[in-house]
Parts: sequence; C-alpha cells; structure tokens
Amino acid sequence: RDTVRRIGVSLAEELGTRPARAFSDGPIDRVGSILNSAPATIRDNVLNGLDDEDSDFAEQVRKAIFTFANIKDRVSPRDIPKIQQATDQADLIVATAFATGADASSLDFVLGNISQRLADSIRTEAAEKGKISTADGEAAMMRVVNVIRDLESKGEIFLVADAED
Repeated sequence: RDTVRRIGVSLAEELGTRPARAFSDGPIDRVGSILNSAPATIRDNVLNGLDDEDSDFAEQVRKAIFTFANIKDRVSPRDIPKIQQATDQADLIVATAFATGADASSLDFVLGNISQRLADSIRTEAAEKGKISTADGEAAMMRVVNVIRDLESKGEIFLVADAED
C-alpha cells in the first residue's frame, strides 16, 4: 500500500513538472490562423507548397481558413446587411475597385444582398477610384473579413459549414 502511494505521489509530481502547452489549437487551426492574416500571394504559395508535401494536411488547412473569396460560400445572405452595417463603407468601395476572380464573386454576392441603391453607389464610387494597389485592396478585403470574424465570434452571425465537408 505504501508502494502504491509512493508511485502515485511520484506520478503526480511528474505531471506537475510538465510544461504547459504553448498552443491550445492544433496545427491545422494554427496554420489556418496564420494564413488568414497573410496576403493572398503568400497564402497561395504556402498552400501550394503544402500540397506538394502533404496534400491531406493542405486540404484541411484550406477548410480552416476564411478569406474574402469564401464569403459567397460561407456567409448566409440574411447576414449580409448586418455585415455591411458593421463595415466601413470605404473598405467596401476599395474592395469593389480591387476585387477580381473569386473575390469579385464574393463581392457580387455582398452587393447583391444589400439595397440596390447602396450597391449602385458603392459601384459608382469604386469606378471613380481607378486602380487600387494590391496592398490597399488586400487590406480593405482583410478588414471586411475581420468584421465577419468579429460578428461570428460574438454570435451575431453564423458561418455556413464548408460545402465540401
């Protein structure tokens, strides 16, 4: 009985000396969080590199990230007015002037789910802006994404599960 107690005390001391985990999230969420904040070119390069090394891990990371291009697939149309109200209109204007490809599809989705008058006003002001630098365009889109993440973390909106799941 004394031996069992000593073993128990020894194990308890051993567990007490283990360092705390540095990260509470797993590697997929950590990489996803980092890539959420990275410029699109860096994010794409990292994901392409991950594809070469471990395509399963790369696919899991893709599902963990949320970028401007994901808005059309992951945000409910009924939440767009709330997102628009919480977003600085200047960011929507710059994003509109800058967006191409999948980003433009998400922007069309956003503008299609707010009042037509406001959408037309944003498009007109974006056209007047002319060419937007990559840094300014990506920064504006990141601020829009951050508004969405903030509203989601507060429980004011809910992201739709990734359709590929």
